[in-house]
Amino acid sequence: MKKMLVLILILALSACASPVNPLPSTATLDQTMATTLLPLAPTVTTGLALPPVEGPDPSPRVAAFYYPWYGNLTVDGQWIHWDQVGFQPPKDISSDYMPALGAYSSNDPAVVAQHMAWLRQAGVGVIIVSWWGQGPREQRPVPLILQMARRYGIKVTFHIEPYSGRTADSLLSDVQYLYAHYGSDPAFFLSTATSRFSPASQPKPMIFLYSSDSKDNNNTPVQAAYWQACMDAIHALPEGGLIIATPGRGNWVTDGHFDGLYNYVTLHLDQNGGFAWARSLPPQSLYIPSVIPGNSAQRIGYPADTLIPRLDGVTYANQWSAALGTGVQPELVTVTSFNEWHEGSMIEPPALGANNGKGYTYADFGKLPPDGYLTLTRQWVDKFLAMTWPPVIRARIQITTTSDWTTLSVLSGGTWLRPELVSADPGLVRSDMENGDQLLLAQSLADAQAGKRVQMTWDVQFSGLDPASKLVLEIDRGDIGSTQVTVFNYLGNTPVPVKTFRWGGVTNGRNPFNAEIPASSLLNLAP
Repeated sequence: MKKMLVLILILALSACASPVNPLPSTATLDQTMATTLLPLAPTVTTGLALPPVEGPDPSPRVAAFYYPWYGNLTVDGQWIHWDQVGFQPPKDISSDYMPALGAYSSNDPAVVAQHMAWLRQAGVGVIIVSWWGQGPREQRPVPLILQMARRYGIKVTFHIEPYSGRTADSLLSDVQYLYAHYGSDPAFFLSTATSRFSPASQPKPMIFLYSSDSKDNNNTPVQAAYWQACMDAIHALPEGGLIIATPGRGNWVTDGHFDGLYNYVTLHLDQNGGFAWARSLPPQSLYIPSVIPGNSAQRIGYPADTLIPRLDGVTYANQWSAALGTGVQPELVTVTSFNEWHEGSMIEPPALGANNGKGYTYADFGKLPPDGYLTLTRQWVDKFLAMTWPPVIRARIQITTTSDWTTLSVLSGGTWLRPELVSADPGLVRSDMENGDQLLLAQSLADAQAGKRVQMTWDVQFSGLDPASKLVLEIDRGDIGSTQVTVFNYLGNTPVPVKTFRWGGVTNGRNPFNAEIPASSLLNLAP
């Protein structure tokens, strides 16, 4: 969905974007920035009245995506983004909603100050600013954003979009550039989180890479391994770095050396497993779910199935509940978004009763007041910070089969998460965890018909086991051959076999078989 907007945005940005080159020295960067950027957003004058800094401190464990791309005639001398797809601001704008602040400029100090005051009210301690490479006008407001963020106790990091010319080399250059120019600012977000590829706990940047499975705005597809050398180079920088990718598949961590995953937007929780991808994350990687209050982009022509009604806050509650209910503890929760007005996913307050003068009345938040999502966000932030997650128990699972495919999933009695592939026979078509829900082993039909025996072994972590109950697994397989599954207790230094199941039967349609294991045997307790 967001990629449709990306194509429109790139057309608008192409006139002012500059090509990305390998990073020069810091002194050269300063000179380049001064000559290629538009004038910086105005700094705050002493006489400008700003909203007070009040209320509890916001949480650095909750972030919101923030868009600095808006402009108007008063501040910028032109309309920017509000006139997208032929709309005529200030009354007629490219959104299903009208902001309470009107068709504002991201370079207006009063606007940015109000945004930071609202973010503080919502308990959001980090904003993730949309970044379109080195030079475009979206970079102009960054110093002002940092200045106002400092005032209101907000931290700032960046969301690297698939701009024209984005490559692995330019990503490394962007990370160095961002740190060189903004890293010394007290508002620049530094995280002490660790990952398997960034194990040191020193403060380091955390950067988000949108549309990681595409190289640039042309949707040039890439695999996770395309980014691996770049990730290794970022991790080796003196300041280090954590890079968070979008595809909801755990192999992007292992193959791409990313530090964690986020989803940006999940429109339909009942499709594609919702947030189940969290369980596919391997050990020592960061789970950063993104939640939406709703989505409405009908005026700019998005497909009907992207319309997600807010339902007076019910959609937001369902998103938060799903994101926090995977059994995996989030490092951060991100809100999509604070002010993406085109897609109607914002928590920023809208105007009530506004119309475009041409017969269209802008939407509002229904039964909620304009600042209703600020209040709801603060409530969810408090709930998130007060939560505890159950302990996890390590186990090992080995699957051996002569079938063309076999899956293993948990039916009841617990949840598995954080899978790590220990070994897999060469020549397998698939040996992975699909969407966090099931282990999958597949070989070619020809090999299965020839009776070839293949094996894979995984270490997993079980959550929510009840010592007095049973863990129920489901073995499913094709009609050819048979499958053997061995479950190991792995609490010590060596895995100990607990139980082995064999299944070679054929039923109508699918071929499921339920395998029951006393949870106490995995917990190393007496039954």
